[in-house]
Amino acid sequence: MKNLIRVVLPKQYNLVVGDTFQIFYRGVVEAPNPYCYDILSVCEKGRNYPRYFEFTPEEEGEYDLTISVYSADKTLIGQGITKLKVSKPKLPQKPLNILCIGDSLTAGGTWVKEVHRRLCDDGIKDVTFIGTCQKDEVGFEGYGGWEWSNYTLGSKTPSLWVTCNSDKKVCDQHSLWKDGKGEIWQLETIDIGRLKFNRYGGHKGERPTGVLTHYQNAVSKTPIEIINTYDEKPNPFYDLEKGEVCLKTYCEKYGFEGIDIVYILLGANGLIGNEKPIPKFCEDVAKKAKTFIDIINRDYPKVQIRLMTMPVPSVNGGTGASYGAKLPYCDDYGLAVYTMELNAAYEKLSCEYVKTVNIPSQFDSEYNYPCEEKPVNVRSTKTEIVGTNGLHPSDDGYMQIADAVYRDVVGTINNL
Repeated sequence: MKNLIRVVLPKQYNLVVGDTFQIFYRGVVEAPNPYCYDILSVCEKGRNYPRYFEFTPEEEGEYDLTISVYSADKTLIGQGITKLKVSKPKLPQKPLNILCIGDSLTAGGTWVKEVHRRLCDDGIKDVTFIGTCQKDEVGFEGYGGWEWSNYTLGSKTPSLWVTCNSDKKVCDQHSLWKDGKGEIWQLETIDIGRLKFNRYGGHKGERPTGVLTHYQNAVSKTPIEIINTYDEKPNPFYDLEKGEVCLKTYCEKYGFEGIDIVYILLGANGLIGNEKPIPKFCEDVAKKAKTFIDIINRDYPKVQIRLMTMPVPSVNGGTGASYGAKLPYCDDYGLAVYTMELNAAYEKLSCEYVKTVNIPSQFDSEYNYPCEEKPVNVRSTKTEIVGTNGLHPSDDGYMQIADAVYRDVVGTINNL
């Protein structure tokens, strides 16, 4: 059978006894509207629903799952097969250090903290999340706008922080702002008393002063009065004396006793200006990922590395709200194709110590992005729910990312 519709699944999912696991078809079936087709999940356990497959395991075991896509005349046009491996939470044989690395989806530490909480609720307290960034004493390394090269190079980032009294919210992320000299700045991260901006389009302008005025895509268009500015801190893994990235130096510098498991969530940034076909671009991203993987493995040969893929973007207008009508980020289906292709590229890096954690399939992109009620048209008082952010999840979405990582941590601990 020649697949006309691609079904993107990892080789295996780790599940946990008593924890409800779901695979959402929007993150699996590569089509602008998967519901135009007949999607069928077949497994010894679990339930097949119109939007997702669901399974709450009651005991340990392994099960094969097949997701098939049929046309209206029941012609098979796409199929994917994966394995569901169910484990019970168990204590590790020794204390473990977990390092979570990422971009703006990790910068707030929301999903990292939730993974830590879930493990503690299971009585797994010999696991420490390390990192120079902190959320309620749970460590990580997450920086808005970063991509793989930021973690393998020692150069300063083009980002800066602006201290201000701000009313900006998550729906304003990635909006554009203009300084007094006409340079455009993209709002990347929103924090208490400060905002992080990237130089939009890679310009070399100096730090802005005075006021930033709204240029495009923000919900709150109130001018930003600048109190102070300072550069984003450089790569925390870079050893200035050695002139290279070194994880051992990083651990020694900050008092961490080694690294046992690494989770990396990168891939959402870097598409602007790309002219390569998506498969080729994803190959290049995977090469950059391997560069960092090899460095980690060189410094800690026994480490387990987990590559996570960004969720499928908002499908109900969030990309338009965040990016207007500018490619590539206004194209929600184009980003979905990129997400699935990148997941396939990461899968090719799998080996004894590298595995993928498939986030798109475990993330409900239809409901777990920020949204609001909006008139269905300018002449009607009737409203509909539309997205207000294309790539940054709601709190519920971050919890789903945490759930996927939690399941993988449990499975990884049991296999150490």
